[in-house]
Amino acid sequence: MDFFIPQKLINKPINILLIGAGGSGSQIATELFQMDSLLRQISDQSVYINLTLVDGDTVSIFNVGRQAFYSGDVNSFKAEVLVNRFNNFGGTHWKAMNEYCDPDKMTFNGYDLIITAVDKAEFRIKLGEVFNNTQHASDLLWLDVGNGKSDGQIILGHAYRNISSTGIRLPNVYDLYSELLKQIDDASEDIPSCSTEAALTKQDFGSNRAVSAQATQLIWQLIRYAKISHHGAFVDVANATVQPLKIDPQLWAVYGYKV
Repeated sequence: MDFFIPQKLINKPINILLIGAGGSGSQIATELFQMDSLLRQISDQSVYINLTLVDGDTVSIFNVGRQAFYSGDVNSFKAEVLVNRFNNFGGTHWKAMNEYCDPDKMTFNGYDLIITAVDKAEFRIKLGEVFNNTQHASDLLWLDVGNGKSDGQIILGHAYRNISSTGIRLPNVYDLYSELLKQIDDASEDIPSCSTEAALTKQDFGSNRAVSAQATQLIWQLIRYAKISHHGAFVDVANATVQPLKIDPQLWAVYGYKV
């Protein structure tokens, strides 16, 4: 089964909110910059990406090498570093918000796609509940990216329960995994790394890049070809496997989601 983006999103600039500028977020931002350049060239500047990057964290020395930062970036805000880099050297007009996102206070109006590249299950739950408790119809898409040590998953779905276009509603990460997310203890997972070696024991080299590549490929397929045949993937770097998440109501029912 294929999913087609609404006609109103075709051949126009795409407004993206990227939450998180760490391992996956910084890689996704870099690939979105490359994508933006290609889209501008093949569309005579009519299709491009407007990105807003949100993260309240600053660059530490242990981020260098593992994330898209250099030693000269240490102690600067991650979102600001990346956005300034692309704006100054790539001619974009992207925006940085040097703050942590609070789903209860965040405004999502005006965006076509939200990408969450955060490491806290609590945040996903909170965001999912905000979307679930909103009654208005919207075609806003939510792409969630998560990583383990050498594996990860991406899930693209509709943010809100009610969509304004015709066609099938894609379940998001909260729809499929809310019960599992509620069992995760963020406190035990979120222990600061005191060295690069310690950081690598939590997330091995290449895992962020592999997961981010699958995420941005989904975005490319949607913008370039206006359709996708899967809405996520499960990636295992250590075993060199990628398993697509098919657009299949019977498969979704296994996770407890019914169309």
